[in-house]
Amino acid sequence: MKIKLDLSVVIFLLIAAILGTFTLSYMGFSGNWVALRSSTTNNLSKLDEAINIIDERFIGDIDTEEIVDGAISGMVNSLEDRWSYYITSDEYAEYMMNIRNQYAGVGIVIEKKDGIDGIIINSVNKNGPAFHAGIMPESVITHVGDTDITQMAFRDASELMSEHISAGKLVLTVTDKEGVSSVFTLIPGLIEIDPVSSKMVEDNIGLITIKNFDQKSAEQLIAAADELLGKGAKGLIFDVRFNPGGQLSELLKILDYLLPEGTIFMSHEKGKPVVSETSDANCLRVPMAVLINKDSYSAAEFFAAALQEYNWATIIGEKTTGKGYAQITVKLSDGSAIHISSSEYFTPKGASLKDIGIAPDIEVLLTDEQLTDLYYGRLQDKDDDQLMSAIDDIRKQN
Repeated sequence: MKIKLDLSVVIFLLIAAILGTFTLSYMGFSGNWVALRSSTTNNLSKLDEAINIIDERFIGDIDTEEIVDGAISGMVNSLEDRWSYYITSDEYAEYMMNIRNQYAGVGIVIEKKDGIDGIIINSVNKNGPAFHAGIMPESVITHVGDTDITQMAFRDASELMSEHISAGKLVLTVTDKEGVSSVFTLIPGLIEIDPVSSKMVEDNIGLITIKNFDQKSAEQLIAAADELLGKGAKGLIFDVRFNPGGQLSELLKILDYLLPEGTIFMSHEKGKPVVSETSDANCLRVPMAVLINKDSYSAAEFFAAALQEYNWATIIGEKTTGKGYAQITVKLSDGSAIHISSSEYFTPKGASLKDIGIAPDIEVLLTDEQLTDLYYGRLQDKDDDQLMSAIDDIRKQN
């Protein structure tokens, strides 16, 4: 039967391609590869049985692509590693944009608030179509095209906007803070995200917020630090709260810029010796603090850990989650990919953060309301207890 044959061949080839890819990626994997290949061959008959049942018994339509995607996703999920997952071809394109700090859209962040009819525009990206059209933060979206969304659930309204964006045009009726309603026609485009922002806070102390450690983060952080210090900053606070991590290469550039000569990072891939990364003697000698929370992951955790172990900064906030594995993304022949844990990371002193995280030197907790306001960028500095604690710490270091 044609469908059965196609599915068998496709799944067999995909499994072979996946395992072959990992054989090329990891020279020390040969022993496990033999066992895994043998096991896979033995279990192809089991897959064939399942395909037969689906083909012969399932009364609905069969989508071959979804079956294959599900099979690969199931293989990765069986590893029981929260950081490993399968990415479809559409998701892979979006993933690649994300690590370049880009996304396709109109450049607005939205949220729903109780008592407000419609969807609030929380912020507007200066590089996006919405900003150039004149849409302002704190405005309220009441219509998407001809559809009234004033009583619509946030998820439904978001999905409706996403559908229009995917179609290539988003028409919004927006009411600004003064109550003036306007209609905007927005053509989605590729929007650049600035991963680093900075400003001077109390007592000439510089605050550098790092949204992620993906492309451009090192360049922008170094530029921000140099600018703030050039303006007379007496110390620097690095905010990595809600930072999901990013690329090791960017993290290493930043640590090399900040820290003195010595080991700044260690990693270990399967079947290979531990690799140590070092910095040169050039460093930044000013009072420093780092803000962390439970949503500071991966590179954000190792950033804080390195500065903590060198006694280079005071770590303030709450304990992080503890992501000690690093992942690689291996693209498959159809444009999909497997994102899989491939190495373990260690702090400069050789400590693993897996399921342990970083404990702050000074614990300061925020309320749920403060965390929500912080996430959406509307928490005032004076109401940010963690930031206030960091400012006080910098004062004492001076």
